[in-house]
Amino acid sequence: MPHRRTWFAALLLALIASAACAVPATPTPAATPVPTNTPPPTAVPGPTATPWPPLSGSGGGFIAFVSTRAGNSDIWIMNADGSDPRPLTANPAQDGWPRWSRAGTHLVFQSTRDGAFNLYAGNILGGSQVDESTLLRLTNSSAGHDSWEPGWSPDGTLVACSIQQAAGSDLFLISADGTSRQQLTKNSAIDGSPDWSPDGTRIVFFSSRDGNWEIYVIQADGTEAQRLTEHAARDHSPAWSPDGTRIAFVSERDGNEEIYLMDPNGGNLQRLTDNPAQDSFPAWSPDGRRIAFSSDRDGNLEIYVMNADGSEQARLTNNPADDHTPTWRQ
Repeated sequence: MPHRRTWFAALLLALIASAACAVPATPTPAATPVPTNTPPPTAVPGPTATPWPPLSGSGGGFIAFVSTRAGNSDIWIMNADGSDPRPLTANPAQDGWPRWSRAGTHLVFQSTRDGAFNLYAGNILGGSQVDESTLLRLTNSSAGHDSWEPGWSPDGTLVACSIQQAAGSDLFLISADGTSRQQLTKNSAIDGSPDWSPDGTRIVFFSSRDGNWEIYVIQADGTEAQRLTEHAARDHSPAWSPDGTRIAFVSERDGNEEIYLMDPNGGNLQRLTDNPAQDSFPAWSPDGRRIAFSSDRDGNLEIYVMNADGSEQARLTNNPADDHTPTWRQ
């Protein structure tokens, strides 16, 4: 199996190690508000973000992604056809897991620029760079309690994320200004990769709470956890379709990482990729007709795109460095 050189693999190993030595706890179904101990810094006012042109046709718009082509992990952007790649961040730290706001004018991402992994949000200036003058730190995590895998709520008021605990990781909601947070899950398992339903009422994620990585869904207040997959192999990295009718996810059930689709109730399973390499990190186009993803099928991690039925798979990036974790502008 090809070696996956991503920060994601390293972080998951850390979570697995912490969870292995923990005593299992009974999950708490109801959400528990948790006050922020240290208020994050106040953002410095900066230029107003310039809205980008509206999307036109299937596959239009822009894709942000993580790349190591400049020597470390930064966030880049390109047109949805793979043309004109350019950096959005240029920082000695490790930047990753970018996610757009619904309007496409703000980006939230994880970064080690202040030590541990924390979440940051900032304006995008004309689609060319993250406006560092308005960059807002949303979490105040320390080593061993990193904040990862953010995702905007559809109305832009909240960010769902995974925060490392003494054992495993739990899901939290962070206010868009970073002033408050609410804990959604509480157990000794790994809960990660939260993604919102388009109507903002539910959150899909993966969890190891039943002994293996499976896909679950909860209400946006943390209640009514429902397991969607049940397989001996790992299922993870879920992504809700823009119309709410399908969930893309990654599964190792056929011996390596492949991308699948299912209905929001776990039914109607469909395999989209079939390759001996590792295919991961699915991201829907805004119109729901295409899916961008990462794959090392050509020797290193690159960004690819396919139709939502798995057909017409095409490579978008071509660089000796690793390109992964795409997110399509909505």
